[in-house]
Amino acid sequence: MLRSLVGAASLFVVFVGGCSHSSGAADPCGGKIAECLASQQGCVTDGQGSHCVACTSGQYAAPNGSCTQIAGTPLAHDFAQFTTDAGQEVLGLCQSWTLDNATELWVNAVELEQDEASHHSNWTFVPDDKYDGGDGVWKCADRNYSQLTAALAGGVLYAQSTQAAREVQKFPNAAAVRIPPYSRIIGDVHLLNVGAKPVTGHAKLTLYTLAPSDVAVKLVPFHLTYDGLDLPPQADSRFTGSCELDNLFPSGKLDMKIYYILPHTHALATRFFVNVLGGPNDGKSMLETHGFDSGAHGRAFDPPYDMSSAQGITFGCQYTNPRPVDVKWGFGDQEMCELLGFAAMNVAFESKVPAAYSDGKDGNVQLFSAKCTTLVFPWDFMRAGGPGPK
Repeated sequence: MLRSLVGAASLFVVFVGGCSHSSGAADPCGGKIAECLASQQGCVTDGQGSHCVACTSGQYAAPNGSCTQIAGTPLAHDFAQFTTDAGQEVLGLCQSWTLDNATELWVNAVELEQDEASHHSNWTFVPDDKYDGGDGVWKCADRNYSQLTAALAGGVLYAQSTQAAREVQKFPNAAAVRIPPYSRIIGDVHLLNVGAKPVTGHAKLTLYTLAPSDVAVKLVPFHLTYDGLDLPPQADSRFTGSCELDNLFPSGKLDMKIYYILPHTHALATRFFVNVLGGPNDGKSMLETHGFDSGAHGRAFDPPYDMSSAQGITFGCQYTNPRPVDVKWGFGDQEMCELLGFAAMNVAFESKVPAAYSDGKDGNVQLFSAKCTTLVFPWDFMRAGGPGPK
């Protein structure tokens, strides 16, 4: 899933349909709401004018710009404490939380709070007889854990924005992810201390669940990644991947309504974009970011983005590489370009762009493009929870 590196540039996000507030209502922040929501912050107007404010524990930034209490029944867990030395990076560890839930859980929101220098973390759920062993911290390789096999055995719960100290993945319109009875949550540990002093802290994960009767929409994950990145040295470059998806759906059309997207790049990125591919809205922007920082940037679509008239998704990233060598996909000082999303649909899919073919120039920007290869996974009744909400 998503991996991450710290960046220092500023970020501004535009979400078509994702930053709207109540139609016809006065905007108390003078047009600043979209800017605040791009960092999951509320907006207030006081004697100092309109400005963004961080929401506190148990709150999320609502589309109208207010910090609002997260609805649902909270279920929280504190994970183990870590100490990370200055400049240290920690990889290869997993941590788990066995829920002991005798009934299914419908998760409408996930809140992560961490002060452990968590660089990035991906969270899945599996049956509690998978990756067997005690909870707490363990080496992922010791139990042959991989995110893809875990997602297929259970599902995807949440992914963290890079270095975000607090983030809320909140779905609109009573949409939810179903966790089956007797499940275990597993998160990978990726810590990076970019400071000059040791950091000691831990992560806390809170699930906000709805009663089954209150759930209106089941959500399914999807993932797009540009694995063929090859940034030329001392140059600006743009990489675009085209994912044709409609013919991969059982109906032959893109039966997909997008509820949530988390974009992801590293420090050299200057732009991230997601557009509609094909159909009457071909080329229309769904998401665009400029620059990079370590804030919370997962965003919800309210109303959800209906893809039924499209052929697929085009996505990509633009970079400035000041180094004298190529930069490729990877950890450390390398780059990434990907997103995790949740949608109402009857399949899950993983799309990868394995290559980067030269595609001319746009001014001084070198262009590269390629098509996606996509794996589709039927989201059966066990995962979806039977006939239930549609």
